[in-house]
Amino acid sequence: MFWSVMAADPFLETFKPGEGFPDGIEYRINDMDTSCDSPVPAPIYINKILTWIMNQMQDKSKFPDTDDKECALRALRTEKFTILSSQIFKRLFRVYAIIYFTFYKRFKDFKLAPHLNCSFKHFIRFCTEFGLLPEKEMYPIESIVKPIIK
Repeated sequence: MFWSVMAADPFLETFKPGEGFPDGIEYRINDMDTSCDSPVPAPIYINKILTWIMNQMQDKSKFPDTDDKECALRALRTEKFTILSSQIFKRLFRVYAIIYFTFYKRFKDFKLAPHLNCSFKHFIRFCTEFGLLPEKEMYPIESIVKPIIK
């Protein structure tokens, strides 16, 4: 939802591959054609990650949409589901990290910063409550994360 506000901003076109990430960090996207991790600009990374997450969540084999609760629970209790959920939360955190590091001022200009902060606070609390993020993932924006989890 937050990212859709930025999607039409011409500012996004100014980024080169590897730009727009927190200091010392470059998240990469796996290029399916070459099986290599490719550097991309932060806005493209965000779009690709959000598309990937949406595709995962719409895949009925991964997120069953059934009235049969036992069937759904069986699917959700598998190791595969645990790994996929962890990947989703890790990648969502990276999106937040990029937004805070690179686009926060723009969110403030759009008067969306309080909403972003509230959303992030709930996200972090949920992740820490259920151990969904490795601590090393939080490093790029730990100055923002630490006050929330204390």
